[in-house]
Amino acid sequence: MRFVFSIAAVLAVSACQAKAPKDIEVIKAPAGMSEVAFAKTTLNRLQGVSFSSNREYCGYLLRTPDGSLAATAAAKGRISSCRAHSPPEGHLIVASYHTHGAFEYDTPAEFPSVSDLEADEAEGIDGYISTPGGRFWYVDGTELVVSQICGVGCMIQDSNFEVGLDGRIEVSYSLEELRGL
Repeated sequence: MRFVFSIAAVLAVSACQAKAPKDIEVIKAPAGMSEVAFAKTTLNRLQGVSFSSNREYCGYLLRTPDGSLAATAAAKGRISSCRAHSPPEGHLIVASYHTHGAFEYDTPAEFPSVSDLEADEAEGIDGYISTPGGRFWYVDGTELVVSQICGVGCMIQDSNFEVGLDGRIEVSYSLEELRGL
């Protein structure tokens, strides 16, 4: 699974559309914005469209050839998966990002999945994930640990979300702990 990073393609914040992989448009982060803040802003702008379409949206955070932080335009995925477009030539992938779609009673989506962690591990990158409950997660693809950056409601939340249906959500999980959920 590969993810595509975007800031715009969501709430008509921007008219960026994915093109052929070598022509993918990138959205530059404001000067001085941290990677975490840029990931959160990007994902927050995707939450609404992700809920309304009940699809994951994904992309990559990048370093441009001049060293600036940027993101690829988001790709629309499926209910529980997403494949990002390859970034433009000369851009370094820093991290993946993706939403977890809309709230569903029978789908645990308030924490990263084993597949989420394994996908970032396979690509040798870290990642960021937003959930229907408005949680924001960091995926450490090297240490194989996921950590909540902020909890319920710290990002745009699906209006149908109900707290507690996924049980107690810990602040972090190892790969083995995720496998046990």
